[in-house]
This record gives sequence, C-alpha cells and structure tokens, in this order.
Amino acid sequence: MSAPSRGPSPYAERGVAVIMAMLTVALVAALAASVVAAYGFAVENVSGRHDLAEARWLARGAVDWARNVLADDKRRTRQDHFGEPWAIKIPPTPVDEGEVGGEIEELSGRFNINDLAPNGVADPQAQQAFERLLTLVDVPPQKAKELALVATAWVDFDQEAPKGLNSDVSKAPNAPLVTIDELLDAPGFDASLLERLRPLVTAVSTGSKLNLNTISPEVMCAWFPTLTIDNARAYVAARGTAYYLDVTGFNTATGLQAPPNRFDVQSRFFLVVGRARFGSATTRMQVLLDRNSNWPDIIWQRIL
Repeated sequence: MSAPSRGPSPYAERGVAVIMAMLTVALVAALAASVVAAYGFAVENVSGRHDLAEARWLARGAVDWARNVLADDKRRTRQDHFGEPWAIKIPPTPVDEGEVGGEIEELSGRFNINDLAPNGVADPQAQQAFERLLTLVDVPPQKAKELALVATAWVDFDQEAPKGLNSDVSKAPNAPLVTIDELLDAPGFDASLLERLRPLVTAVSTGSKLNLNTISPEVMCAWFPTLTIDNARAYVAARGTAYYLDVTGFNTATGLQAPPNRFDVQSRFFLVVGRARFGSATTRMQVLLDRNSNWPDIIWQRIL
C-alpha cells in the first residue's frame, strides 16, 4: 500500500540541488572576498597573525552563509531531508590568497543525551531507548543497562545515585550536557565507545523532536522496541524514494506509532563546520545552530 503523505524523491530534484550548490559556492566566494576586503586592513600588519585573522573571518563567512541557507530552507519547506541543498558539502573554493569550504551537519536525527532527563527529571522511556542504542553499538546488555543509568544520572538534577547503579557518579554535573564529549567523565564511557556513539547521539536542548526523515536506523530501532535493525534500515532506505511529509505518513508507511510529541519531519539543530585557508594559516570553526525561529541562533562556537 502506498503512503498518502510521502514527498517526491529527493533524488528527483538532484539536478536543481546541484545547480543551487554551484550558486552557493559562488556566494561563498563572493562573501569571502567581501569579508577579506572589509576586515583586511583592520588586523595587525604581521604576516602570521594577519593570515590567521583572515582565515578566521573566512571561516565565519562560511558559517554565516550556512545560516542564510538554513533560514531560506525553513521559509520554503516544512520538511527536512538529505536531498536538500543544505546537505551538500561545499568543497574548498578558491578565494583571493586562500580557500573556503564547509558543511552543514544535521543533528535532529540523533539521540539527544539531554532527553534522558528533560527539565532535570529522569525519563524512563528515553533511558530504555538509550540502553537499546548502546546494545546496537556492541555494548553487552547488562553493561548497556548500567551505562544508561549512568548517563541519566549525569544529566538529571538529582544528586543521589539511582537505585541499582553501582558506578560512582559523585562527579556528575547534574545538568544538561553542552557536548557529548562530556560523557568521557562519566564512569564506563571511554573514547572508543564515544566514537561509536558519535554519529548517533548529540547534546542539545531538551524537548526538541527527532526528524523521521533524517533519523538513523540505530536510533529508530532504539525508540521502537518491536522494530528490528534490518527493518529500520529498510525504512531508512525507503526515504531515498520518497521522504515523509508528516508523522502520520511515517506511521502509515511503517505500521509503527511515532508519537508527535517526540517525532517530527523537520530539523531544529545543525552543526556547521567552516574551513578556511588564507596565506600560510588554516582554521576550522564549529558552530551549533538552533533553528527554532526562522533565523538560526548560535548556541556555541569554537575554533579548532
């Protein structure tokens, strides 16, 4: 049976997307050139520091371009999926004395660690989903259960360790995480596990919804206990034919029941990576954007 609320194939619009991507490359180049012209004389006339300052301005120009792209996308469409122009990586584009590029990484299809305790109160359903997600990255079931308890204790407001938890959580911040790297301080989480989780989890504001058009098979499987990973992969593959227009369309196509208070077909959070080179200096900037309103707000930024 065909789903009544499915969108056209993302790949049917690929030609348009490629043309738009070429236009955005030109926009990045023009923006970068104007940034260099505007700020080139404001920095110190010392080669190394001058080049670094220019490279950072170029990277910031790429971030500003990404905010414009995402704002325009929100005005034009109600659904977000990987067939849209924002999902196309911009390769290094030459500008005067350097180059600039970057990409927009969607985060609303990932498991939000902070949803383990919205407003500081543990959510048993989210905890069970995270436990299942851990088993899908090869964590033994008993260990997954304990790690889910640890992660919940790490972000809730309760100073007491949860019942049944043997790990020491005395150093828990008892507050929402800013980045998932903070889990490295939690008992049982190490660099190897975090790298397996990194493509699947994020740390953003609680209450944001999972996008059914971008959710990974692992995260989908984690949230629906009766769903097998093979079926989840099949549903994700089907999005290449037609994305979901709404939650009802997903439920009709899959036979699952995705509650609208947890799931959506639009994305709110994006991680923008801007890369730039000017002269002898290179820089990389990461910015977390919240597109709750039309113009994406910067939550945090860091230069790497």
